[in-house]
Parts: sequence; C-alpha cells; structure tokens
Amino acid sequence: MASGEGWEAAVRAEVGAVAWWDDLDSADLRARFKAFTGQRSDWPQPTVLFWKDLLLRVARRLRVCSAPAHHVTSAWFARPGGLTPLCLPQVLEEMRADGDVLLKSELIDPSSTNLHQLVRRVRLMTISSRKAVWQEDILVFKLLIEERAADIARQLSDSHWTSTCVVTISKFNSFFVDMDDAHIALCFLTQHGKARYLLGRKQDPIEGVKVALTASQVPAVSKLDHDTLHLVWTEEKLQEQLDVLDRRWEISRRRALASFKSGDKLAAYRYVRQSKLFSQSRSRCTQLLERIEEVISLIASAESNKKVYEAIQIGILAMKDNTVSIDEVNIHMKEIDELVAAQREVDAALVPLQSLDDEGDIDEEFSKLEAELQDDVPHIHVQEPMAPSNEESPDEVVLSSSFHKVDFLQK
Repeated sequence: MASGEGWEAAVRAEVGAVAWWDDLDSADLRARFKAFTGQRSDWPQPTVLFWKDLLLRVARRLRVCSAPAHHVTSAWFARPGGLTPLCLPQVLEEMRADGDVLLKSELIDPSSTNLHQLVRRVRLMTISSRKAVWQEDILVFKLLIEERAADIARQLSDSHWTSTCVVTISKFNSFFVDMDDAHIALCFLTQHGKARYLLGRKQDPIEGVKVALTASQVPAVSKLDHDTLHLVWTEEKLQEQLDVLDRRWEISRRRALASFKSGDKLAAYRYVRQSKLFSQSRSRCTQLLERIEEVISLIASAESNKKVYEAIQIGILAMKDNTVSIDEVNIHMKEIDELVAAQREVDAALVPLQSLDDEGDIDEEFSKLEAELQDDVPHIHVQEPMAPSNEESPDEVVLSSSFHKVDFLQK
C-alpha cells in the first residue's frame, strides 16, 4: 500500500481512540515523540516497546514485510505541522540490535550466480560491525516474514501431504501483495534454509521455489524437483487454457440462444456448431490436465512414504506412461486457433449480444435450441471461418502463446 491515506488509516486503526494522538500539545504525545538521550540502557523501555509493537502492527495491517526507512520515520506517524517521532531512528537501531529488523542489502539473491552468492556471503561474514540504518535503506521485518512463511506453509499443506512442495515462482508471488516483498521473503527463506530456488530449462526458463511445509530445513534440490516444477508449470498453463475455453464455450452457448430468440437461425446454428467444437477442445484439454495431475500425485505419494528410490522410479515411469508429446499439444493448439478464428468472424458479422440475465435456465433452453435447430435447419450451409486477422484478443494470446510453451517430455 503506497498511499499516505493508507498509512494514516492503518496507524489510526492501530493507535486506537486515544485523545493524546490528536492533541499536539499533549504531554503523552511529546513524551513518545521526543528523541532518546543518554546510553541505550537509559532509554525509556515502555516507549521503546510502544514503538516496536506499533511498527509491527501497522506493517502487518498494511500486509507488507518490508518498507523504506524514510517512510517509517517520516511518513507513517507524521502529525499535522510536520511533527514526526524523533525517537524512531533509535528504535530502529534497537530493533536491529535485537534482530527484529534486517536490511535488504544484507540479503542474498538466490537467483544470482553461485559465485556471486559466495562473494556476498564472505563479504557479510567479514563485516565486523552492524551497518547503521540509513534513510535510503529498505527495512525487512523478520517476524512478519516468518508469519507469512508459516501462513504459506499452512495453505500449501491443505493440498500437499509431504514435508516440502515445489511451486512456480508465480504461485509463490501470489501469496504477497507486493512483488518486492515476495522477492525479499524468498531471499530471507533461502538464506535460512526454509526454501530453495529452482530454475528449470535453459531456454525459456521456468522459475520455482521448493518450500518447507514443516519446521525442518529444505533438502537440496534434486532432478526430481526440476521435473516436478516442469509438471506443475505445465499444469498451471493447461488450467489457464481450460479457463479460456470455458469462457468461450459459455459465450457461444449464450449467443446461440440470443440469436435464436431474435429469429436469426443461421447465426444460432453457427454458434451451436462453434460451442460443440469448444466443448470437444475442453474435453481434450481436461484429459491432458488429468494426466499431468496423475503424474504429480504419483510422485508426491512416493515421496510421502520416504522412499526416495521408489519415488524416482515411479516418477520416471509415470512420466513415460503419461507422455504429453509436443505433436499432440500442437494439434490441440491448432484446433483452438481455428475455433478462435471462427469466433472472430462471427463476432464481426453479428450484432452485440443482449443481456440474458432474465432468460431462465439457459441449459434447458439451449438443449431445446439444439434439437429444434437440427430439425429446422439441417441443410444450412455454414461458411467456413476466414483466416484470422493480425489483431488478437487477450484470450487468443493466452491460448496461442501458452500452448507454444508447453514443450513437455517426449518419449
């Protein structure tokens, strides 16, 4: 959340209905906002604890795991007239000393080369004193990252019964509101052995994360993990295709019904034919998806029994028995492209669809429509779809580009 209104609302919610917060002349406000003096041991502990707790609660409400230091010290708690807590830099130093706050610059990017990671580790080990917090630094709230990691593990445990699981980088990022937070969390978790970064395929690389679902450390990445990442990535892409086909199929059915009600039986027949083609494509896509899910399930089942050798053998056998060849995918993709071309031609020829919210049960009416069309217009010649134009809709781009990427295991 990047707006000042967001910070103000979060702070207001966490501070609560206290009179001193809005009274700039209040002794309580001035006592909490003034800078600390003397040695650290002389700092007023109630005030230090107040700001520590408030910082974490505000960040938690904003659903962030990190924040620029200058936002925390100058924006989050600013009062009218430019009054800011002068003690916050000292509070941050205290949190740094306790390990509650880290700096982004201290984290190691797991996607960098092994040599770069080694140099970074050596450099961090040779630093004798803790780096002071500068306004340009990005603060990392350790407790909030650990809470988010525990929440991710709980969510993934609902669909995985193993001690670890492999997810794509897009799936991992979806657990965070901000992409920077997702990357910072990945750096922190890999640095502490709670996750492993995976990079599959040299061309058109697939990024993933091996996440710990228990308190134990994540084992080293194996070839089976890379194969699983490829399977999971393929599963996500096929699910995207299925979602697009579902939308196209439903649109065709509704347009067929609308055309029939308006008396345009030729257009209705075109839409009926088109919906059947989409239905057939949905069925084939579902079969491919089920085969991928079966392979993933077999691998996970073997891993859950702690039989590493059997897991590898079962995984190899399952992938061989359930091969999704590139030829099969290309044929499926070509059929979908033809359906998209037909959809575009009909869209250009017919008037926009009117709302069907009040038309009742569309399934029942569509069944009647199909039967009547077969009786009334059995000899209607339907013009074949023209070649697709250069412009593509977002759904068409998803259909074509995603299937071109599914370059899966071949026999």
